[in-house]
Amino acid sequence: MIKFTIYGNPVPKGRPKFTVRGGYAMAYTPKKTKENEDYIRCAALPYKPYIKPFTGPVSLTAIFYRSIPKSFPKKKAEMAKNGILRPTTTPDLDNYLKQVEDALSGIFYENDKQIVDSSESKYYSDRPRIEIEIQEVIENV
Repeated sequence: MIKFTIYGNPVPKGRPKFTVRGGYAMAYTPKKTKENEDYIRCAALPYKPYIKPFTGPVSLTAIFYRSIPKSFPKKKAEMAKNGILRPTTTPDLDNYLKQVEDALSGIFYENDKQIVDSSESKYYSDRPRIEIEIQEVIENV
């Protein structure tokens, strides 16, 4: 099992953008998404498997801690800090998760299609971060 934390406010995966060049439509990844994936990769590299990425099924757990909005009154901010009040606004949890899955692909597993089990949650915190746990799933053959 590999566990690590990436500090900073979680960023959701941006939708691909489209442009036309030379009469052909092209899709590209938004700059903010690309920069955040690079940041996640760099922060995760010290924890990668020793020899090579996992080749079999993988389980991924990710807990996303967003900053507490400055607009929250003190009582509401305290409830958020204690985990009583949780984020129910956009961005969606699956957009956060997709960003992490794609960023860790090729480092911890060959492709994110290997993820057969996942668990994700989002909370508020005065210390924004992503806590990640990756584990190879042992198959009973």
